[in-house]
Amino acid sequence: MTDSLVLRVWQSKDTAQLLDVLDEEATFSSPVADYHGRDRAAHLLGTIATVLDSVHPTRQWIDDRQAMFAFTARFADQELQGVLREELSETGGLTHVTLFLRPYRVLRAAIAEMARRLEDSPPPQAV
Repeated sequence: MTDSLVLRVWQSKDTAQLLDVLDEEATFSSPVADYHGRDRAAHLLGTIATVLDSVHPTRQWIDDRQAMFAFTARFADQELQGVLREELSETGGLTHVTLFLRPYRVLRAAIAEMARRLEDSPPPQAV
């Protein structure tokens, strides 16, 4: 069902392809902060792929160069519901990805795990 470039990566865990689908000036807006630039966005989206399990798209809304994807995922044996918004350039590269997740209790635990993983593997510095 998924036409989402990011959800496809999260399902396959093949994070190498993120650099191919993100524009040079891409932005990733997480529940915590915004990350600007292809390398930073790819690093964060790739780290999320290691934290979430059982990513399953449930619904999608697609417009010309913008799409929203509802999905479920698991973290620490608990369910998360999410919405991913992807904005595309004229050439089809991702320019902006926004992630919304709930419920807060599970999200808070997932954020703590992301923080631990980012301590071990920090994102590239912003330019």
